[in-house]
Amino acid sequence: MAPFLLGLFFSLLLFSSGEAIATTSPTAAPTAAPPLSASRLFVLGDSTANCRDNSRYATLLWLNFSLPSCSNRLFSDLIAEKMGLVRPPPYYTLQGSSSVGTSMWNFGTPQGTILSSTNSFSPSTLSRQVRQVAEVIQILQLGYGAISSRQMVSSALFLLSFGTDDYLRILRRQSEMSSNPKYQRHKLGPLLVSHMVRAVKDLYNADARRIAVVGVGPIGCAPSYLQDRSSKFDGQHCVGEVNDLIAGYNAKLETRLERLRSELPDAEIVFCDVYKGILDIISNPKIYGFENVRDPCCSVGPLSSAPCKTACVEPHRHVWWDSYSNTEVVNSLLADWSWSNSSGTTICRPKPLQYLTGNELKL
Repeated sequence: MAPFLLGLFFSLLLFSSGEAIATTSPTAAPTAAPPLSASRLFVLGDSTANCRDNSRYATLLWLNFSLPSCSNRLFSDLIAEKMGLVRPPPYYTLQGSSSVGTSMWNFGTPQGTILSSTNSFSPSTLSRQVRQVAEVIQILQLGYGAISSRQMVSSALFLLSFGTDDYLRILRRQSEMSSNPKYQRHKLGPLLVSHMVRAVKDLYNADARRIAVVGVGPIGCAPSYLQDRSSKFDGQHCVGEVNDLIAGYNAKLETRLERLRSELPDAEIVFCDVYKGILDIISNPKIYGFENVRDPCCSVGPLSSAPCKTACVEPHRHVWWDSYSNTEVVNSLLADWSWSNSSGTTICRPKPLQYLTGNELKL
């Protein structure tokens, strides 16, 4: 067992309420989520979910094309705030007794992908993050007992934000996956969807009952593609071919999640359409107070000595922070539209996250 899990195990034993230790099988009879407000948050994802590397080998795993600045609050950070929680700490920073009372876990990493890679320094894949969640749940079972740990997990919100880095790898043809027939562009969407559905089922079998799956944004509108003179633009001055791929993936994913809701009737499964939200902002920038929907606010490269937060003078006027990442203002709008429909706009279906978490009265 890893040192992290050993430390957490002994800490949980010390703080346990005395309930008998027990374990549950991942295929145990499903238990409906108790009518409690979600006070815990499990975040899984890629660079859209965590800007801090979630491994002990951060300097060796710099393989991502989208490295958002940690000075920006991401979508998951803002959802945590709406739940009354602080910014979810990375998984590997939780050590010993300090992690016993935590109510948040962030397994995401800027190297995160749905599909695995044959690179020697493989990113943290969806399946690996699900296994890490299972390890934490097992430790909770050992420390708090089967009944209490099941209640903790079933009343928590699980937020999955994957797919962006998979498409960046394929579209930029920077990975060995792009030359593999299995990963050709038109076949990628269904393959990604099948893995995402499998992950949701695995989390359900581990007692998760409140699951929000975030789609992929309109990458074809990102500055990196707009600066490519060989690109063919559509009516919104975005690369239509790229956005068509993303829209097709999102549609397939939402349809499959709808079917999954009927298969798992005691689970609350929500799809958050950030593609719709970002495209609406790009199409109507003045309504939302933006002046620049094409250029990155921070154009300083990763090898430059100038920090991004200094180079980006007016981030509130920009949609894009860098070549692929949204500014915090955009993330804030997406979080608002995901949380409730009070503004008349909602992007999470079939219900906003406010209701999924049991915080109907929380603004």
